[in-house]
Amino acid sequence: MNDWDDYRLVLAIHKGKTLRNAAHELGVNHSTVSRRLAILNKNYGSEIVRKTPSGLCLSPLGEKLLVSAEKIESLVIQDKRFERAEHLELEGDISVSVPPPIMQFLLLDDLMHFQRTHPRIALNIHSSYEIANLDECEADVVIRVSNTPDEHLVGYRLFSVATQYYAAKDYLKNTPPHLYQWITNTHSGDRPEWIKHTPFPDAKIGPCITDLTLRHQAANSGHGMIRGACYIAHNFNNLVSLAGTEPEPFQQIWVLSHPDLAHINRIQVLKKYLADALKSKKARITGESETANA
Repeated sequence: MNDWDDYRLVLAIHKGKTLRNAAHELGVNHSTVSRRLAILNKNYGSEIVRKTPSGLCLSPLGEKLLVSAEKIESLVIQDKRFERAEHLELEGDISVSVPPPIMQFLLLDDLMHFQRTHPRIALNIHSSYEIANLDECEADVVIRVSNTPDEHLVGYRLFSVATQYYAAKDYLKNTPPHLYQWITNTHSGDRPEWIKHTPFPDAKIGPCITDLTLRHQAANSGHGMIRGACYIAHNFNNLVSLAGTEPEPFQQIWVLSHPDLAHINRIQVLKKYLADALKSKKARITGESETANA
C-alpha cells in the first residue's frame, strides 16, 4: 500500500472489529469504510478482512499489512512527539496530567503559583484517574502513583504515598463494634485482602464508593471505616486513625515525562518545581505527620 490512509483503515478494523467501530475510529461514516475496504480488496485481488461470528478479523494478508501499519503508526506518533517538542519550545504550552486527589489536596495552589510566576508558559491541566499515555502525546508531564511506571519515562521518583485506617470520631464512639462497616471501592461480595490486617477484619463491607475522595468524605460524615490516604485524611477534621494502626507505604509517587521531551527547558523547570512542591509536603504524604501527632 502506498497510502497511509489504507494502513489506518487496516488498523481501525483490527482495533474495532466492526465497520461501525472502524468508522468511529477514523471519523468517517459506515459506508465510507465499506467502500474503501472494497477498493482495497480489489487492488490486492484478495480479501483483507473476513467476517466471523465475533466480528471482523484480518486475513493472513491483512495480518501482514497490519505489521507494516503498526510500524508506520509508531513512526507517526514519534513524529508528533518531535513536533510537540518544537511547539513547546516556541509556544510554551505544557499538558499536565494529575490524579484528582493529588491535584485537589496537594498541588492545586502550587500549579496556580507556577502559572502566575511563568506567564509565558500555558499550563493545560488534566485531572483524571485515567493514566495518560505519554507515548501517544496525551500529556507532556504526569504525576503518577505507581510502583511500576513505564521504565522508559524519565523524571523524579520521590517517596511512597502512605495509607492508614480511619473513621469519624463520633462513629467510633457511638457505634457498637459489631455494627462497624468498611467503606471500600469493591462490592459487598468481594473482601479486599487488606481488611485481614486491620483491627476489624470481620466487619462487614458497607457502601461501595469508587471515588477515593468521596470515600474519605463518607467516613468523615460517619458512615463507616476506610483505608484512606494520609494526605487526604489530613484535610478532614472529623477523621481519626483507628487505634493500634500506623501509616503504611502504598505506592511511590513520580513526576515523569517522555524522554523525547525531557531536554526541553520548560519541561525540566516544571518537573523540578512539581517534585520540590511534593517534597515540601512529604510528611503529610508519607504519614510522618500522623505518627508525630499520635
